[in-house]
Amino acid sequence: MRWEWERSRNGIQYLTIPEWSKWGIKVAFSSREGGVSRSPYHSLNLALHVNDSTKDVLHNREIFLAELGYRMDDIVVAEQVHGIKVKAITEMDKGRGMQDLLSAIPKCDSMITSEDVGLMCFFADCVPIYFYCPQIGLIGIAHAGWKGTAHKIVKEVLTRIKLAGGSAEGCYAAIGPCIGACCYEVDEHVAIIFKENFNNVSTILTETAEGKYKLDLVKANQEILISEGILPENICCAELCTACQADHFYSYRRDGITGRMAALIIKEKKFIYLAFLRSIMEE
Repeated sequence: MRWEWERSRNGIQYLTIPEWSKWGIKVAFSSREGGVSRSPYHSLNLALHVNDSTKDVLHNREIFLAELGYRMDDIVVAEQVHGIKVKAITEMDKGRGMQDLLSAIPKCDSMITSEDVGLMCFFADCVPIYFYCPQIGLIGIAHAGWKGTAHKIVKEVLTRIKLAGGSAEGCYAAIGPCIGACCYEVDEHVAIIFKENFNNVSTILTETAEGKYKLDLVKANQEILISEGILPENICCAELCTACQADHFYSYRRDGITGRMAALIIKEKKFIYLAFLRSIMEE
């Protein structure tokens, strides 16, 4: 499994995992290209909370989702607060957070669902983590900054999956683009939290000067996923640093005031329809 770039004739470029599409699960991670936002959000900013023009952001969302074959009322957005709360989403939540901030799922950094609804989060250095458990037809997404990573939000997601009847060994996970250890330096305060919460901290923290460390968020989340039972071969990493690649990605650490990419996971409509037909035939 690997992430691959898709580019449309309209200039929209996004990353996806073709292998997941074969299973009926569409994952996408947008780039900053192909939208209408002006500097410093140029151009496909998909987040409403960064003081960009609301009109431009909504237009960008329509452009991006249309490229994938979806509409805004197919999708749910959460109010990301760098916590570890996981929310189960139903079709009744469709459209929440897509037109405005107030209707978003409150104070939530991870969503899971087994229903016909897409889950979307926003990123500009934090780690996007996608989940698929074919045993129970469940998909999920998590927003893991350093706080969510340190307090193991992916463990919370997998706990919910297990409670729903799935197993970690049967799950797949994908880690999208995020800030790499090459560009992410943290201070002693952050380092202490990771030292307290991770046994093998030397694999994710590298001291560069007194009180300064390079932090590998991808490696940290990989270690949690594996320790919770996901097989290493079932984890797909993009291995792309958002801070390094200004042409493709927004980066808060690099630019400060900037836009956000979107991470989306949704069951593809054609597979939902086929599953519906099979259920009718079995009755």
